[in-house]
Parts: sequence; C-alpha cells; structure tokens
Amino acid sequence: MLKAMGTKIIVERVEQEQTSAAGIVLTNMQDPNPLARVISIGSQVKIDVCVGDRCSISWNNTAPQPYNGKTYYVVDETGVFAVEKDNE
Repeated sequence: MLKAMGTKIIVERVEQEQTSAAGIVLTNMQDPNPLARVISIGSQVKIDVCVGDRCSISWNNTAPQPYNGKTYYVVDETGVFAVEKDNE
C-alpha cells in the first residue's frame, strides 16, 4: 500500500462518464480536468480532505507513481483546488 508523506496526498484518476444531450453515453472522451480520488494523506496535511474524497487538483504538478499495475499520482496539498466530500 502506498503511504503519503508530509504534505503530500496520493490520488487516483477518476474516469467520468459523459453523456450527450440525447442521453448517449460517450466513451474515450479525454477530460482535460479529471477529478481525483484520495488514496492516502500525509501526516502534515492541513486541508480538510479524507481518504475517498473526490477532488480537483493541479494535474501539471503531480508525480506519477506506478504501483501494482495502476498509476497513482502524488500531489502537494497546495495543488488541491476543491474537495467533494463523500459523507456530506
């Protein structure tokens, strides 16, 4: 399991289904600003984010981290723009 250190947050990319105006599900659409799901939070992170939350992040400031056949991304807490809480 990956563990974030310091002010870092580990996320995975969330693929979102997109639907046309007619209700057709569009596949293989490249979303320029995909959401991320929080996997691990460093002990010095001060923002209100929890494992499982979805967030909007600065993808340009992430470091890809391959692990067990998947790619996760490491981002500093300052690279998180917005958080969608699962329990609210």
